[in-house]
Amino acid sequence: MPRGRDLHTLADLCLQNIAENMQSLWLKDYTEKYMEEYNFMYIEGPFNQLSGAIVQELLRILGESHKLNKAGLHLLLQPHLTELSLRPCAGLVNNAITHLVARRCKILTSLDLGSCTRVPAASLAQLIEGLPRLTKLCLADTQSDSQVLLAVGARCPRLRELDISGCRKLSAASLPHLVFSPKQGTFQCQGLRVLLMRGMKQENVPQQWVDALCFLLLALPSLEQVCNPALSQVLKLLRANPCPEPKSTLPGFPSLAQLASTRGLTDKGSRGHPDGTLCPGAPGRDWAGAPGRDWAGTEGRDRAGPLLQLNKLDDIEEEDLEIVASLCPRVRDVAIALGSQGGPTLVPWHHVTQLTLHCPGQAERSLEELIGSLEGVGKELLFLSIQNVRWGEGQSLDALLRLCPKLRSFQCHLAPCARPVYNLEPGAELPPWGHNPIPLPHLHSFSLLLEGGDPVPPGFQHTLGGTLVSLFSGSPKLENLSLWGVPVLLDLVFETVLSLVPPAPLRSLRGVSLCRSQVTQWGATLLLRSDNRLASLDLSDCRHVTCRDFHKLQDWARKEKLQVAISWR
Repeated sequence: MPRGRDLHTLADLCLQNIAENMQSLWLKDYTEKYMEEYNFMYIEGPFNQLSGAIVQELLRILGESHKLNKAGLHLLLQPHLTELSLRPCAGLVNNAITHLVARRCKILTSLDLGSCTRVPAASLAQLIEGLPRLTKLCLADTQSDSQVLLAVGARCPRLRELDISGCRKLSAASLPHLVFSPKQGTFQCQGLRVLLMRGMKQENVPQQWVDALCFLLLALPSLEQVCNPALSQVLKLLRANPCPEPKSTLPGFPSLAQLASTRGLTDKGSRGHPDGTLCPGAPGRDWAGAPGRDWAGTEGRDRAGPLLQLNKLDDIEEEDLEIVASLCPRVRDVAIALGSQGGPTLVPWHHVTQLTLHCPGQAERSLEELIGSLEGVGKELLFLSIQNVRWGEGQSLDALLRLCPKLRSFQCHLAPCARPVYNLEPGAELPPWGHNPIPLPHLHSFSLLLEGGDPVPPGFQHTLGGTLVSLFSGSPKLENLSLWGVPVLLDLVFETVLSLVPPAPLRSLRGVSLCRSQVTQWGATLLLRSDNRLASLDLSDCRHVTCRDFHKLQDWARKEKLQVAISWR
């Protein structure tokens, strides 16, 4: 039996067969007789007998393989669909298709229109108005404008997730239309938990974006995630003044102070604004208006902002961590932009499960400094990403990984120091590998990228090789491995690891990338021969692997009937 890539299920094979024969068999009669008709509520045939999940999977396969046309899309828009993604066939989606979706797919709870740029805003609004059951909606990179957001807020009361990233027609003045109806004078979309606004243009009017985000945070009591570059500035503003007043207010919309009053925001003890005016509200009520909890959050604090429900934050400046933590105590996923100051970064959330630490510019912080940052939070981390930091001591990576026993995914991008430190007495023997595994029983993905630099000392190379051996021997569930630019002869690492028993390491491997690393044909052969589930092996830019070696590896895999894709250039 072929080894390597997982065998396809019967359902996968059937869907592939349908996709291959879609044009010649399933679409022929419809294209010839009914293509110009758009008013069918449904079409009798095989597709209305399939489950919604299978129809959606068929749409994905046809779209990604560029085998879907307008007739096929007509046939697959079935009334029983509850989830629909048109992103794989965005180029086919126009006014006619959205009208068809609105007419047929009335019970949708999830709709993805990402990159459907051919649909005007009026048609988007009309479509959304007919889908009141939506809980998840993606409008990224579409022609959405204020009219569309107003339709979303007014007609989608169950909405929990909204993505409007990259919508060029949306401005800061558009955002309040999502959460407040000037005509009705009521709040909307109150159950929204995730709002994604990546890539929104805000260079010319940054203060308006800050005001608009303040409005959203105060108006949406259940919001857990907001992705926008201005978020950090907004949180600092709310911390300094829970009832900030913008320079201008949109006609028909409440001001931020009025919104704070509506939500029951008040400083502890009704201290009021710095200008002496009071911020009206009922003491003893939280910012969402629910009685029974002091919104200030911490007893004895003289002044504080509202407690927000946000649990995921992107690109928070290191210097703002204390301020942000006082407003957002429930954060579990955070990306922290490290500053230039030295010393450990004090992560204020001890229940964080996903953490990213990165230097946004030049790598000025060291991996050794970050070990202290993880001592308090490492035990709960499931995902850890460390990007663009320096590395000078060989043992620091080993020490860092041992602080995170629950890790499932680890990503690391390191820039070498000018002179790596290796504490080994002259003439001393190099320590053996594999005697002290790093216990990471849940690790599924490991990625290590080392930037090129001056040659590293042999002792440093040996320590890094030992860390990799200890990592592999203690990670029985490792599936995806990426080593980019690793200056260690990986042949020796794989030989050592595969000789360890019991249990045999690396048996769960599915994808391996060794780009620019020191590995030869022998090291690649060891991986192919080992008892694993390897489906892909990337040897790009490995200078010790020649074109002849590459063809030998391919021939051997073919001879052994291994379903593995080997790449090299």
